[in-house]
Amino acid sequence: MHRCFLIKSRKLFSVRSVIQLRGLLVQHHLIIDGDELHLIDGGFIGGISRIEKTLTKLGKKFTDLNSIILTHGHLDHSLNVGRLQKLSACPVYAPQLDQAHLQGRHLYRGLSRLCGGLEKIGQLLLRYKAPKVDHWFKAGDEIMGLKIIALPGHTIGHSGIFLAEEKLLIAGDLFTNHFGKMSPPPRAFNDDHREAQKSIRKAASMDLDGLYLNHARKLTPAQALRALVHLTDHL
Repeated sequence: MHRCFLIKSRKLFSVRSVIQLRGLLVQHHLIIDGDELHLIDGGFIGGISRIEKTLTKLGKKFTDLNSIILTHGHLDHSLNVGRLQKLSACPVYAPQLDQAHLQGRHLYRGLSRLCGGLEKIGQLLLRYKAPKVDHWFKAGDEIMGLKIIALPGHTIGHSGIFLAEEKLLIAGDLFTNHFGKMSPPPRAFNDDHREAQKSIRKAASMDLDGLYLNHARKLTPAQALRALVHLTDHL
């Protein structure tokens, strides 16, 4: 069952909610802002079915999506975006610095070549087609009331989606606790592991009431925030 956390907005007569769309190892998010629906990342295998089921429960269709926003360009976040574009006809937003990732031509170095190899295999097996990005964003940009926060390291363009009024951060692959232990993404999956650690500290320094992750056990936003603080204390 998808968990929906209601967020009282300072906007008059407006309530924002965030729905976690959970897969086996990957989750992504749907933001409901009044009549607007914003999908954060496209999910991985089975993602389209989860999105459709959630929209149906809301009495909505793919064509009711107002935007698809990518936190970064790895395959487990972008696999479904091309098909979702056709189903929804809504604009796609992605980090400008991750163009090469999304187009399958990023040059992986050092340990991250393992990640690059897995990406190539996945792209071939799953018949990945690069999505057409309508708008490339950079740190500090705002997309329909959602602020882009640079959290580089996992990829150079890795970004968080910040709901400023509610003090909530959708943090992408900032860190994980799938197996009960909080940790940054494995070194082999980061473009720059030191930058990834700096981004963890940066997020911990923000004035937040909660956050959401793409790779984690079920947590409330407040629990995820406490996990971030604990991880930062032990980096």
